[in-house]
Amino acid sequence: MYESSRTDGQWAVLEPLFPQRNPCRGGRPLRYPRRLIIDRILYVLRTGTAWRHVPHDLAPWDAAYRWFRCRRADGTWDRGHDQLRDLVRVAEGRDPQPSAAVLDSQTAHSHEGGEAIGWDAGKRTRGRKRHLLVNTSGLLLKAMVHAASVQERAGAKLVLAGITTVFPLLGLVWADAGYANRINQGLLAGDDIEPQGPIETEAAPRLQDELNRDPM
Repeated sequence: MYESSRTDGQWAVLEPLFPQRNPCRGGRPLRYPRRLIIDRILYVLRTGTAWRHVPHDLAPWDAAYRWFRCRRADGTWDRGHDQLRDLVRVAEGRDPQPSAAVLDSQTAHSHEGGEAIGWDAGKRTRGRKRHLLVNTSGLLLKAMVHAASVQERAGAKLVLAGITTVFPLLGLVWADAGYANRINQGLLAGDDIEPQGPIETEAAPRLQDELNRDPM
């Protein structure tokens, strides 16, 4: 057992989230238990090590990596994440569908090339920018990654476009001062972000005070 390995109780919750092999459809049986494969994937995720450097008492790296790619392609990871998030909200006595969310962004330095690389003049950083939309418990609702040269308000519109299709009860989003200013309220003043059902957006109280003091 490693710190990244799942306990019996945790695996009992995770196991139903992954597709089961149907012997009637043929194909080779699984050579390695799914739990062992998941433990290897989580070991890589937790430690950041290379696939080939994982201890040999876990599943072989090529089998785990192939399984990881297949499950990513068929949407298993996304569906499993959403189901776990809903289970947490229900356990907290909340509706699985959130009615409020928090939006923020972060610029990450990167030396790799490609179209998703840009210069963030505000942070003076070359790399990528990621937006995270989370519920009030901090659980992820949606993520978006693009070049750091894309401004916060433009990136936020990408995040919130069509969001009520997935979360129909979402009606309020808190954002920080990076998404608006006194000269151009942009995101916080418009209802054109969500044509399927306008979402009210407002700056968090502390950040709104900073926005009022800083005309930039």
